[in-house]
Amino acid sequence: MVKSILQRWLSWIFGKAAQGRPALPASRAQAPESRGHSLPAGEGVQAIPGPTVIGVRRPLISSAGAVAGFEFRMGEDVVRELKRQADPHAQATRLAALLTSASVMAQAGRIGFARMPAEWLLHARALEVGPGVLIGLESTLPVVPLAPATVAMEQAVLALRAKGVQVGWGLELGAKILPDFVLLRQGAHSMSTLLDSLGARPVEWKGLPVLVTDIGNVEELEMALYNGVTYACGELDSEPVIAEPAGKHPVPPEVRRVGLLLNQLASGADTAVIVDQIKGDVGLSYRLLSRINSASYAQLGSYASVEQAVLLLGRHELYRWLSLLLVQFAGSRKTSSALQEMALWRSRLLELLAIENHEASPDQFFTLGLASMLGQILKISQAEVVSTLSLPAFATQALLEHAGPWYPYLHMATRIETHALEQSAELVAQFGGTARLLILSDQAWRWAAEQASHANVPDAAKAV
Repeated sequence: MVKSILQRWLSWIFGKAAQGRPALPASRAQAPESRGHSLPAGEGVQAIPGPTVIGVRRPLISSAGAVAGFEFRMGEDVVRELKRQADPHAQATRLAALLTSASVMAQAGRIGFARMPAEWLLHARALEVGPGVLIGLESTLPVVPLAPATVAMEQAVLALRAKGVQVGWGLELGAKILPDFVLLRQGAHSMSTLLDSLGARPVEWKGLPVLVTDIGNVEELEMALYNGVTYACGELDSEPVIAEPAGKHPVPPEVRRVGLLLNQLASGADTAVIVDQIKGDVGLSYRLLSRINSASYAQLGSYASVEQAVLLLGRHELYRWLSLLLVQFAGSRKTSSALQEMALWRSRLLELLAIENHEASPDQFFTLGLASMLGQILKISQAEVVSTLSLPAFATQALLEHAGPWYPYLHMATRIETHALEQSAELVAQFGGTARLLILSDQAWRWAAEQASHANVPDAAKAV
Protein backbone atom coordinates (compact mmCIF):
# COMPACT_ATOMS: atom_id res chain seq x y z
CA MET A 1 0.00 0.00 0.00
CA VAL A 2 2.72 2.47 1.02
CA LYS A 3 4.76 1.56 -2.04
CA SER A 4 1.85 2.16 -4.42
CA ILE A 5 1.09 5.53 -2.80
CA LEU A 6 4.71 6.58 -3.18
CA GLN A 7 4.85 5.51 -6.81
CA ARG A 8 1.68 7.45 -7.67
CA TRP A 9 2.97 10.49 -5.76
CA LEU A 10 6.33 10.50 -7.50
CA SER A 11 4.89 10.06 -10.98
CA TRP A 12 2.34 12.83 -10.38
CA ILE A 13 4.88 15.30 -9.05
CA PHE A 14 7.55 14.83 -11.66
CA GLY A 15 5.53 14.04 -14.74
CA LYS A 16 5.98 17.49 -16.30
CA ALA A 17 8.69 18.37 -18.79
CA ALA A 18 11.15 21.25 -18.57
CA GLN A 19 13.19 22.84 -21.31
CA GLY A 20 16.65 24.32 -21.63
CA ARG A 21 18.49 22.09 -19.11
CA PRO A 22 21.93 20.52 -19.45
CA ALA A 23 21.79 17.26 -21.39
CA LEU A 24 23.79 14.09 -20.98
CA PRO A 25 26.26 13.22 -23.73
CA ALA A 26 24.38 11.72 -26.68
CA SER A 27 26.16 8.40 -26.29
CA ARG A 28 24.78 7.96 -22.74
CA ALA A 29 21.36 9.58 -22.97
CA GLN A 30 19.34 6.43 -23.03
CA ALA A 31 2.35 13.70 25.51
CA PRO A 32 0.55 17.03 25.30
CA GLU A 33 1.15 19.86 27.84
CA SER A 34 3.92 18.23 29.90
CA ARG A 35 6.19 17.56 26.96
CA GLY A 36 8.99 19.89 28.16
CA HIS A 37 9.57 21.51 24.74
CA SER A 38 12.60 19.40 23.82
CA LEU A 39 13.23 18.30 20.27
CA PRO A 40 14.65 14.85 19.51
CA ALA A 41 18.36 14.63 20.26
CA GLY A 42 20.09 14.43 16.91
CA GLU A 43 23.68 14.93 18.04
CA GLY A 44 25.72 11.77 17.78
CA VAL A 45 22.82 9.76 16.33
CA GLN A 46 23.90 7.96 13.18
CA ALA A 47 21.57 6.60 10.55
CA ILE A 48 21.60 2.84 10.30
CA PRO A 49 21.03 0.81 7.14
CA GLY A 50 17.31 0.43 6.72
CA PRO A 51 14.48 0.53 4.21
CA THR A 52 14.86 2.90 1.29
CA VAL A 53 13.36 6.34 1.82
CA ILE A 54 11.53 7.55 -1.26
CA GLY A 55 11.44 11.31 -1.22
CA VAL A 56 13.52 14.39 -1.88
CA ARG A 57 15.29 15.48 1.28
CA ARG A 58 17.93 17.87 2.53
CA PRO A 59 20.01 17.70 5.70
CA LEU A 60 18.69 19.06 8.99
CA ILE A 61 21.71 20.42 10.86
CA SER A 62 21.79 20.40 14.67
CA SER A 63 23.21 23.10 16.95
CA ALA A 64 26.31 20.90 17.23
CA GLY A 65 26.85 21.19 13.47
CA ALA A 66 26.05 17.57 12.60
CA VAL A 67 23.40 16.07 10.32
CA ALA A 68 20.66 15.22 12.82
CA GLY A 69 18.03 14.24 10.28
CA PHE A 70 16.42 15.35 7.03
CA GLU A 71 13.75 17.73 5.84
CA PHE A 72 11.05 16.36 3.53
CA ARG A 73 8.66 18.61 1.65
CA MET A 74 6.73 18.87 -1.57
CA GLY A 75 7.71 21.40 -4.20
CA GLU A 76 5.89 24.71 -4.22
CA ASP A 77 4.43 23.99 -7.65
CA VAL A 78 3.00 20.72 -6.37
CA VAL A 79 1.44 22.36 -3.32
CA ARG A 80 -0.11 25.11 -5.45
CA GLU A 81 -1.60 22.54 -7.83
CA LEU A 82 -3.02 20.50 -4.97
CA LYS A 83 -4.58 23.60 -3.45
CA ARG A 84 -6.04 24.59 -6.83
CA GLN A 85 -7.61 21.17 -7.27
CA ALA A 86 -9.12 21.40 -3.75
CA ASP A 87 -9.29 17.60 -3.69
CA PRO A 88 -8.95 16.39 -0.07
CA HIS A 89 -8.21 12.83 -1.21
CA ALA A 90 -5.34 13.93 -3.46
CA GLN A 91 -3.93 16.10 -0.68
CA ALA A 92 -4.16 13.26 1.84
CA THR A 93 -2.46 10.84 -0.56
CA ARG A 94 0.51 13.13 -1.17
CA LEU A 95 0.76 13.96 2.51
CA ALA A 96 0.79 10.25 3.37
CA ALA A 97 3.76 9.75 1.06
CA LEU A 98 5.57 12.72 2.63
CA LEU A 99 5.04 11.51 6.19
CA THR A 100 5.96 7.95 5.23
CA SER A 101 9.40 9.20 4.19
CA ALA A 102 9.76 11.16 7.45
CA SER A 103 8.65 8.13 9.48
CA VAL A 104 11.08 5.76 7.77
CA MET A 105 13.87 8.22 8.51
CA ALA A 106 12.86 8.37 12.18
CA GLN A 107 12.82 4.56 12.36
CA ALA A 108 16.38 4.55 10.96
CA GLY A 109 17.58 6.67 13.90
CA ARG A 110 17.44 10.22 12.60
CA ILE A 111 14.86 13.00 12.68
CA GLY A 112 12.30 13.09 9.89
CA PHE A 113 11.09 16.68 9.49
CA ALA A 114 8.06 17.16 7.21
CA ARG A 115 6.78 20.55 6.07
CA MET A 116 3.17 21.01 5.04
CA PRO A 117 0.47 23.68 4.66
CA ALA A 118 -1.21 24.21 8.04
CA GLU A 119 -4.66 23.41 6.68
CA TRP A 120 -3.53 19.89 5.79
CA LEU A 121 -2.85 18.97 9.40
CA LEU A 122 -6.26 17.35 9.71
CA HIS A 123 -5.19 14.79 7.09
CA ALA A 124 -2.13 13.89 9.16
CA ARG A 125 -4.03 13.02 12.31
CA ALA A 126 -5.05 9.54 11.14
CA LEU A 127 -1.68 8.59 9.60
CA GLU A 128 0.81 6.17 11.15
CA VAL A 129 3.56 8.41 12.48
CA GLY A 130 5.53 8.29 15.70
CA PRO A 131 8.50 9.53 17.73
CA GLY A 132 11.31 11.16 15.82
CA VAL A 133 8.96 12.88 13.35
CA LEU A 134 8.68 16.68 13.35
CA ILE A 135 5.85 18.37 11.46
CA GLY A 136 6.24 22.02 10.48
CA LEU A 137 3.04 23.91 9.66
CA GLU A 138 3.33 26.69 7.11
CA SER A 139 0.79 29.45 6.70
CA THR A 140 -1.03 30.10 3.45
CA LEU A 141 -0.08 33.40 1.84
CA PRO A 142 -1.68 35.81 2.35
CA VAL A 143 -1.87 34.72 6.00
CA VAL A 144 -5.29 33.34 6.85
CA PRO A 145 -6.02 32.82 10.58
CA LEU A 146 -7.00 29.29 11.51
CA ALA A 147 -10.19 30.54 13.15
CA PRO A 148 -12.93 28.18 11.81
CA ALA A 149 -10.74 25.11 12.17
CA THR A 150 -8.85 26.12 15.31
CA VAL A 151 -10.49 23.59 17.62
CA ALA A 152 -10.16 20.71 15.16
CA MET A 153 -6.55 21.58 14.37
CA GLU A 154 -5.64 21.89 18.03
CA GLN A 155 -7.17 18.48 18.59
CA ALA A 156 -5.09 17.14 15.70
CA VAL A 157 -1.93 18.56 17.30
CA LEU A 158 -2.79 16.87 20.61
CA ALA A 159 -3.50 13.57 18.85
CA LEU A 160 -0.15 13.69 17.06
CA ARG A 161 1.66 14.57 20.29
CA ALA A 162 0.13 11.50 21.89
CA LYS A 163 1.92 9.46 19.19
CA GLY A 164 5.25 11.11 19.98
CA VAL A 165 5.18 13.52 17.02
CA GLN A 166 6.20 17.14 17.60
CA VAL A 167 4.41 19.91 15.71
CA GLY A 168 5.80 23.41 15.17
CA TRP A 169 4.63 26.68 13.61
CA GLY A 170 5.21 30.41 13.68
CA LEU A 171 3.33 33.24 15.41
CA GLU A 172 1.44 34.05 12.22
CA LEU A 173 -0.81 30.99 12.56
CA GLY A 174 -2.53 32.42 15.61
CA ALA A 175 -3.14 29.08 17.35
CA LYS A 176 -4.14 29.28 21.02
CA ILE A 177 -1.89 26.44 22.17
CA LEU A 178 1.90 26.61 22.13
CA PRO A 179 3.82 24.71 19.45
CA ASP A 180 6.48 22.13 20.30
CA PHE A 181 9.01 24.26 18.40
CA VAL A 182 9.10 27.58 16.57
CA LEU A 183 9.29 27.23 12.78
CA LEU A 184 10.91 30.07 10.86
CA ARG A 185 11.77 30.49 7.17
CA GLN A 186 14.65 32.70 6.20
CA GLY A 187 13.63 33.30 2.61
CA ALA A 188 14.62 36.81 1.51
CA HIS A 189 15.33 38.03 5.05
CA SER A 190 18.88 38.39 6.31
CA MET A 191 19.79 36.03 9.11
CA SER A 192 20.51 38.94 11.45
CA THR A 193 16.97 40.27 10.86
CA LEU A 194 15.50 36.83 11.51
CA LEU A 195 17.49 36.41 14.71
CA ASP A 196 16.38 39.86 15.90
CA SER A 197 12.76 38.75 15.46
CA LEU A 198 13.33 35.91 17.90
CA GLY A 199 13.97 38.42 20.64
CA ALA A 200 10.52 39.94 20.03
CA ARG A 201 8.65 36.71 20.68
CA PRO A 202 6.05 36.60 23.48
CA VAL A 203 7.53 35.50 26.81
CA GLU A 204 5.82 32.12 26.71
CA TRP A 205 7.44 31.38 23.32
CA LYS A 206 10.98 32.18 24.38
CA GLY A 207 11.71 28.81 25.94
CA LEU A 208 10.76 26.88 22.81
CA PRO A 209 13.30 25.23 20.50
CA VAL A 210 13.74 27.00 17.15
CA LEU A 211 13.95 25.40 13.71
CA VAL A 212 14.91 27.63 10.76
CA THR A 213 14.52 26.43 7.19
CA ASP A 214 15.14 27.81 3.69
CA ILE A 215 18.57 29.19 4.66
CA GLY A 216 20.50 30.47 1.68
CA ASN A 217 24.12 29.51 2.40
CA VAL A 218 26.55 27.94 4.84
CA GLU A 219 27.63 31.22 6.45
CA GLU A 220 24.03 32.18 7.27
CA LEU A 221 23.37 28.71 8.64
CA GLU A 222 26.40 28.88 10.90
CA MET A 223 25.27 32.28 12.16
CA ALA A 224 21.92 30.75 13.10
CA LEU A 225 23.51 27.84 14.95
CA TYR A 226 25.91 30.11 16.83
CA ASN A 227 22.95 32.20 18.01
CA GLY A 228 20.74 29.64 19.66
CA VAL A 229 18.86 28.03 16.75
CA THR A 230 18.25 24.36 17.53
CA TYR A 231 18.02 22.99 14.00
CA ALA A 232 18.54 24.57 10.59
CA CYS A 233 18.42 23.56 6.95
CA GLY A 234 18.44 25.11 3.52
CA GLU A 235 20.25 25.31 0.18
CA LEU A 236 23.73 25.09 1.58
CA ASP A 237 25.47 24.78 -1.77
CA SER A 238 22.93 25.72 -4.41
CA GLU A 239 25.58 26.76 -6.96
CA PRO A 240 28.53 24.55 -5.99
CA VAL A 241 30.44 24.77 -9.22
CA ILE A 242 30.84 28.53 -9.27
CA ALA A 243 30.37 29.74 -5.69
CA GLU A 244 33.46 30.90 -3.85
CA PRO A 245 33.46 30.63 -0.06
CA ALA A 246 33.38 33.78 2.02
CA GLY A 247 36.63 34.61 3.82
CA LYS A 248 38.85 32.32 1.74
CA HIS A 249 41.78 30.67 3.50
CA PRO A 250 45.13 29.47 2.14
CA VAL A 251 45.29 25.78 1.32
CA PRO A 252 46.21 23.96 4.59
CA PRO A 253 49.67 22.29 4.48
CA GLU A 254 48.22 18.83 5.20
CA VAL A 255 45.89 19.26 2.24
CA ARG A 256 48.84 20.19 0.02
CA ARG A 257 50.69 17.04 1.14
CA VAL A 258 47.71 14.84 0.35
CA GLY A 259 47.22 16.70 -2.93
CA LEU A 260 50.83 16.00 -3.89
CA LEU A 261 50.29 12.29 -3.32
CA LEU A 262 47.10 12.37 -5.37
CA ASN A 263 48.96 14.09 -8.21
CA GLN A 264 51.72 11.47 -8.09
CA LEU A 265 49.20 8.63 -8.16
CA ALA A 266 47.30 10.23 -11.05
CA SER A 267 50.48 10.82 -13.05
CA GLY A 268 51.70 7.21 -12.64
CA ALA A 269 54.59 7.80 -10.22
CA ASP A 270 56.44 4.68 -9.09
CA THR A 271 54.97 2.95 -6.04
CA ALA A 272 58.28 3.28 -4.17
CA VAL A 273 58.04 7.07 -4.52
CA ILE A 274 54.50 6.99 -3.09
CA VAL A 275 55.64 4.87 -0.15
CA ASP A 276 58.51 7.25 0.61
CA GLN A 277 56.16 10.25 0.58
CA ILE A 278 53.78 8.57 3.02
CA LYS A 279 56.60 7.42 5.31
CA GLY A 280 57.88 11.01 5.41
CA ASP A 281 54.58 12.15 7.01
CA VAL A 282 54.17 10.67 10.50
CA GLY A 283 50.49 11.56 10.77
CA LEU A 284 49.64 10.12 7.37
CA SER A 285 51.61 6.95 8.09
CA TYR A 286 49.72 6.50 11.36
CA ARG A 287 46.35 6.94 9.67
CA LEU A 288 47.21 4.48 6.91
CA LEU A 289 48.52 1.83 9.32
CA SER A 290 45.48 2.28 11.56
CA ARG A 291 43.30 1.71 8.52
CA ILE A 292 45.16 -1.46 7.55
CA ASN A 293 45.24 -2.74 11.12
CA SER A 294 41.48 -2.38 11.47
CA ALA A 295 39.14 -5.36 11.51
CA SER A 296 38.75 -5.17 7.72
CA TYR A 297 42.35 -6.35 7.29
CA ALA A 298 42.72 -8.59 10.35
CA GLN A 299 44.54 -11.22 8.29
CA LEU A 300 47.69 -9.09 8.37
CA GLY A 301 47.92 -9.19 12.13
CA SER A 302 49.28 -6.13 13.92
CA TYR A 303 52.60 -5.81 12.10
CA ALA A 304 51.63 -4.31 8.73
CA SER A 305 54.13 -1.86 7.25
CA VAL A 306 53.48 1.17 5.06
CA GLU A 307 54.78 -0.83 2.08
CA GLN A 308 52.31 -3.65 2.81
CA ALA A 309 49.48 -1.19 3.30
CA VAL A 310 50.07 0.49 -0.06
CA LEU A 311 50.36 -2.83 -1.87
CA LEU A 312 47.27 -4.25 -0.21
CA LEU A 313 45.09 -1.24 -0.94
CA GLY A 314 46.33 -0.84 -4.50
CA ARG A 315 46.69 2.48 -6.27
CA HIS A 316 42.97 2.90 -6.99
CA GLU A 317 41.85 2.41 -3.39
CA LEU A 318 44.77 4.42 -2.07
CA TYR A 319 43.70 7.35 -4.27
CA ARG A 320 40.14 7.03 -2.94
CA TRP A 321 41.33 6.80 0.67
CA LEU A 322 43.51 9.90 0.30
CA SER A 323 40.65 11.80 -1.36
CA LEU A 324 38.33 11.03 1.53
CA LEU A 325 40.91 12.24 4.03
CA LEU A 326 40.57 15.72 2.55
CA VAL A 327 37.01 16.17 3.86
CA GLN A 328 38.31 15.76 7.42
CA PHE A 329 40.43 18.92 7.26
CA ALA A 330 37.51 21.29 7.76
CA GLY A 331 38.96 22.82 10.91
CA SER A 332 36.74 24.14 13.68
CA ARG A 333 33.88 25.62 11.65
CA LYS A 334 30.45 24.96 13.08
CA THR A 335 29.10 22.90 10.19
CA SER A 336 32.24 20.86 9.45
CA SER A 337 30.63 17.53 10.36
CA ALA A 338 27.55 18.19 8.24
CA LEU A 339 29.57 19.43 5.27
CA GLN A 340 31.73 16.32 5.40
CA GLU A 341 28.70 14.04 5.26
CA MET A 342 27.19 16.08 2.43
CA ALA A 343 30.47 15.79 0.50
CA LEU A 344 30.47 12.03 0.97
CA TRP A 345 26.86 11.85 -0.21
CA ARG A 346 27.51 13.90 -3.32
CA SER A 347 30.66 11.96 -4.17
CA ARG A 348 28.92 8.61 -3.88
CA LEU A 349 25.84 9.85 -5.76
CA LEU A 350 27.90 11.03 -8.73
CA GLU A 351 29.76 7.73 -8.75
CA LEU A 352 26.46 5.78 -8.75
CA LEU A 353 25.09 7.96 -11.55
CA ALA A 354 28.26 7.35 -13.56
CA ILE A 355 27.91 3.59 -13.06
CA GLU A 356 24.27 3.76 -14.18
CA ASN A 357 25.34 5.63 -17.34
CA HIS A 358 28.24 3.23 -18.07
CA GLU A 359 30.95 5.86 -17.74
CA ALA A 360 34.46 4.47 -18.25
CA SER A 361 35.84 5.71 -14.89
CA PRO A 362 33.11 6.11 -12.25
CA ASP A 363 35.76 6.72 -9.59
CA GLN A 364 36.64 10.01 -11.29
CA PHE A 365 33.04 11.16 -10.76
CA PHE A 366 33.44 10.32 -7.09
CA THR A 367 36.41 12.71 -7.01
CA LEU A 368 34.41 15.31 -8.96
CA GLY A 369 31.67 15.23 -6.31
CA LEU A 370 34.25 15.58 -3.56
CA ALA A 371 35.97 18.45 -5.35
CA SER A 372 32.69 20.33 -5.74
CA MET A 373 32.39 20.52 -1.92
CA LEU A 374 36.03 21.04 -0.93
CA GLY A 375 35.93 24.77 -1.54
CA GLN A 376 33.13 25.15 1.02
CA ILE A 377 34.72 22.72 3.48
CA LEU A 378 38.24 24.15 3.38
CA LYS A 379 37.29 27.75 2.48
CA ILE A 380 39.56 27.74 -0.56
CA SER A 381 38.85 28.72 -4.16
CA GLN A 382 37.65 26.29 -6.80
CA ALA A 383 40.80 26.96 -8.79
CA GLU A 384 42.87 25.82 -5.80
CA VAL A 385 40.71 22.71 -5.48
CA VAL A 386 41.30 21.85 -9.13
CA SER A 387 45.04 22.39 -8.76
CA THR A 388 45.31 20.41 -5.50
CA LEU A 389 43.46 17.37 -6.84
CA SER A 390 44.94 17.51 -10.36
CA LEU A 391 41.49 16.94 -11.82
CA PRO A 392 40.92 15.70 -15.38
CA ALA A 393 39.86 18.20 -18.03
CA PHE A 394 36.14 17.35 -17.98
CA ALA A 395 35.99 17.70 -14.19
CA THR A 396 37.78 21.04 -14.35
CA GLN A 397 35.38 22.23 -17.04
CA ALA A 398 32.36 21.21 -14.97
CA LEU A 399 33.64 22.93 -11.84
CA LEU A 400 34.97 26.15 -13.31
CA GLU A 401 32.87 26.70 -16.44
CA HIS A 402 29.47 25.12 -15.76
CA ALA A 403 29.94 23.21 -18.98
CA GLY A 404 31.18 20.01 -20.57
CA PRO A 405 29.98 16.39 -20.61
CA TRP A 406 30.40 15.95 -16.84
CA TYR A 407 28.50 19.05 -15.77
CA PRO A 408 25.02 17.43 -15.97
CA TYR A 409 26.06 15.11 -13.12
CA LEU A 410 26.82 18.05 -10.84
CA HIS A 411 23.68 19.83 -11.99
CA MET A 412 21.58 16.77 -11.15
CA ALA A 413 23.05 16.54 -7.66
CA THR A 414 22.23 20.20 -7.07
CA ARG A 415 18.65 19.70 -8.24
CA ILE A 416 18.22 16.82 -5.81
CA GLU A 417 19.70 18.88 -2.96
CA THR A 418 17.44 21.86 -3.60
CA HIS A 419 14.17 19.95 -4.06
CA ALA A 420 14.00 21.18 -7.65
CA LEU A 421 13.85 18.01 -9.75
CA GLU A 422 10.64 19.19 -11.41
CA GLN A 423 12.61 22.09 -12.92
CA SER A 424 14.86 19.69 -14.85
CA ALA A 425 12.39 17.00 -15.87
CA GLU A 426 14.04 16.37 -19.25
CA LEU A 427 17.44 15.75 -17.67
CA VAL A 428 15.83 13.69 -14.91
CA ALA A 429 14.37 11.41 -17.58
CA GLN A 430 17.81 10.99 -19.16
CA PHE A 431 19.18 9.86 -15.79
CA GLY A 432 16.52 7.16 -15.45
CA GLY A 433 13.61 9.03 -13.93
CA THR A 434 12.77 10.51 -10.57
CA ALA A 435 12.13 7.27 -8.72
CA ARG A 436 15.51 5.84 -9.77
CA LEU A 437 17.34 9.05 -8.90
CA LEU A 438 15.84 9.14 -5.42
CA ILE A 439 16.71 5.49 -4.81
CA LEU A 440 20.34 6.20 -5.76
CA SER A 441 20.31 9.33 -3.60
CA ASP A 442 19.06 7.32 -0.64
CA GLN A 443 21.76 4.71 -1.16
CA ALA A 444 24.36 7.47 -1.24
CA TRP A 445 23.04 9.05 1.96
CA ARG A 446 23.14 5.72 3.79
CA TRP A 447 26.70 5.11 2.61
CA ALA A 448 27.72 8.63 3.67
CA ALA A 449 26.17 8.14 7.12
CA GLU A 450 28.12 4.93 7.61
CA GLN A 451 31.37 6.62 6.63
CA ALA A 452 30.63 9.63 8.84
CA SER A 453 29.93 7.40 11.82
CA HIS A 454 33.36 5.78 11.44
CA ALA A 455 34.96 9.21 11.08
CA ASN A 456 33.74 10.15 14.57
CA VAL A 457 36.10 7.54 16.01
CA PRO A 458 39.48 9.03 17.07
CA ASP A 459 41.17 7.17 14.21
CA ALA A 460 39.91 9.34 11.38
CA ALA A 461 41.38 7.03 8.79
CA LYS A 462 38.66 4.48 9.54
CA ALA A 463 36.31 6.71 7.57
CA VAL A 464 37.22 4.69 4.53
